[in-house]
Amino acid sequence: MRYVALLIALVMVIAACGDSEGGADPERFCELLDELDAQNTSGMSADEALPIIEEGRDKYVEGLEVVPDEIRADAETFANFVIEITDLLIAADGDESQVDVAALEAIPDDGVDAAAESVGAWRASNCS
Repeated sequence: MRYVALLIALVMVIAACGDSEGGADPERFCELLDELDAQNTSGMSADEALPIIEEGRDKYVEGLEVVPDEIRADAETFANFVIEITDLLIAADGDESQVDVAALEAIPDDGVDAAAESVGAWRASNCS
């Protein structure tokens, strides 16, 4: 399924963000990006992949608390997109073949590519 493949590819590239309840923490944000890069569900059964998918979603939610202000808007755009896709995958118990395709296709993706590039550029400049 192309959208799930897109999600997996995007998760490997970037994590993201949202409101500033916890305050900006660029160091933790970089750590979350690295942790997401390390996650891989390729070749796993749905039962094996589901906990990793759920953990990845939790990392995105944490990112909502620590994203640096200068990339907040782009990170929010990207994270909201990924979280919506991840929620559908979780609802399908990690089984890509059971994802609600209509709901998946209804997720707005305006600006997601540009947002991903922006966060990726910030990461290249600010994370070691």
